[in-house]
Amino acid sequence: MPPQPKDFQVFPDGPHLRLAGYFERMSEPRPARAQSKAEWIQKRGPIREQTLRALGLDPMPDRLPLDIRTGGVLERDGYRVERIYWQTWPRVWASGWLYLPNAIEGRAPAVLNPHGPWENGACHPIVQARLISLAKLGYLALAVDACRLCDYAVGLTPLSVMTFNNLRALDLLAARNDVDRNRIGIAGASGGAQQAMYLLAVDDRLHAGVLAAMVSYFKRIPTVEDHPCPCNPVPGVMRFTDEPALCAVASPRALMFLSTTDDWTAPFPDHELRELRAIYHLWQQPDRLAHRQFQGPHEYSRDMREATYTWFERELRGNRKAEPVPEPAHTVEDLETLRALDRPPEEDTGVDGIRSWYQKRIVAQPPQLEGKPARRNYQERVRAELIDLLGLPSEGCSLETQWQSGVPPRTTAIVDVPQAQGPLPNAYLLSFRSEADVRVPAVWAPGSGDGPWPVLIAVHPEGKAAAMGSAPVREFREAGYAVLAPDVRLRGELQRDWFHNTVLWGRPEAGMAVTDLQACIEWLLGEEQVDARGLVLWGEGDLGVVALLAAGLDERITATVADCGDTTYRDGGEGLPVIPNLLRTGDVPQIASLIAPRPLWLYRVPGERVGFSSRRYYDWTRRSFQSLGEVEALKMSTGGLPEPAAVREWLRTRLKRAKR
Repeated sequence: MPPQPKDFQVFPDGPHLRLAGYFERMSEPRPARAQSKAEWIQKRGPIREQTLRALGLDPMPDRLPLDIRTGGVLERDGYRVERIYWQTWPRVWASGWLYLPNAIEGRAPAVLNPHGPWENGACHPIVQARLISLAKLGYLALAVDACRLCDYAVGLTPLSVMTFNNLRALDLLAARNDVDRNRIGIAGASGGAQQAMYLLAVDDRLHAGVLAAMVSYFKRIPTVEDHPCPCNPVPGVMRFTDEPALCAVASPRALMFLSTTDDWTAPFPDHELRELRAIYHLWQQPDRLAHRQFQGPHEYSRDMREATYTWFERELRGNRKAEPVPEPAHTVEDLETLRALDRPPEEDTGVDGIRSWYQKRIVAQPPQLEGKPARRNYQERVRAELIDLLGLPSEGCSLETQWQSGVPPRTTAIVDVPQAQGPLPNAYLLSFRSEADVRVPAVWAPGSGDGPWPVLIAVHPEGKAAAMGSAPVREFREAGYAVLAPDVRLRGELQRDWFHNTVLWGRPEAGMAVTDLQACIEWLLGEEQVDARGLVLWGEGDLGVVALLAAGLDERITATVADCGDTTYRDGGEGLPVIPNLLRTGDVPQIASLIAPRPLWLYRVPGERVGFSSRRYYDWTRRSFQSLGEVEALKMSTGGLPEPAAVREWLRTRLKRAKR
């Protein structure tokens, strides 16, 4: 019977407790603070720049001619509805719904209305109610259809697309003869308020905003497992800011926040609002910030919408003593009636056109390199960029190591698994301190004889138990190797579903795993019986890329065997670790090239494809080994898991010749 996870359980408590301190530290709010208006102005510029980069809008796409197209039109009592389209990327049109008053004298105020993940989007009755009411109240109201395109490898998220679509929607409104460009506002609830928050942070043309049922510290948003969040995380935004600070970038423009008592915005009055008020006081304009809290669940109720109309009456029409504005009587349209207005441009390439633009403009093209110095310089540059993308600490961590029981380091193992009680003979359970608030559980199986032993570090997607039962571990143990099998985050005993959090933190799971592997190396190099020139890292499944990253960044790893997943990020990266913005630096072949000239065996390398050769990307890896004088140190195969005996025999000669 193969080893089971319970046979190698190191910690008595589960991952939700083991990683609680780390989660709290990474999720700590990033407050908006300044002691003077000048200090805040100095701070908000970098926040805007970093926000654009996090959104994948640096460089900003070209502002092409809008080339506005019109679909169907509905004439109703007091207003009309136009289905419209405008160009965003080349041969790509955003779509929206423009609600206009029937009688407009001169230039009227306008309101942009991004919407959250409502069923049927802008056709949802609650969204329609707001649009119809604004039109009846004399505003031009535009709702932009949401786009859920996501390609993290190039830094493309739904909020990237929606922010740019909304920017171009502002261009559209500002260019109209019937719109007063000095009286444009924005109103959104939930995911729509999230869009409004980012748009307000990067564009100064909005003069007033209402953000309903959304704004809080990122920590409060339900993104952990058991609470899948429909909102869209922006890569790395929590490295430099938090939601209140993002909203404060818009100060002293007129903002109203609407919270509810039964969702994550309930604490807003006592925490986030205080930060925002402090910023508005620096501008000496506290009256331009308002808040109301409503009893009830996460929604955009009629009372909340009426608070929105009243705020715009005050801030866009200048009626500072405005009485509460009731919602006009209205009748929403059925879905079929609205969908009959659709007339998308025939040449619209949609999300494929956006992807194509990013592939051409954003994806890094490997440079032509001549000679060893140029190759080494390239390796160092890519390493520095990967360290940033992975959220790795710029300075070395304190990698204190100790056994599970807490006995001081460098003593004997306390948790011994004797053959009579455990699934494997001569195996020990231990844990390492990887970084603050994180201990990595592992299985350690010493080698044969007195040493020094070469070591196989085996990482498996299903954790250390699966690694210890794998064919590579069995073969290498029989050959006298020592074996170390850790549970890197977020696998095995440390398994958690933190995808949204890791994106927000700018700390991908792969980056955490690399840090954990570095802790393993630190411990191994402190063991007298370990051969420091014989550290072999084997990564299976999606941890193959993690192994390549760890070895590419840490030259103490002597040799690497890695699963390439039969794809590349440029091909879509299905099954590979999510690393936002990776393709702006390189792809798996470029990561693999960082290991040169040390021994490297790649398997499941993508083969030739009809009309497109992915394998040619790995020619780059081969050229790296050639230029550094070690072409024989690289082996590549398109098949599955190689025969461990063949790998071991290859390593027998390669380890003796391994260059650093």
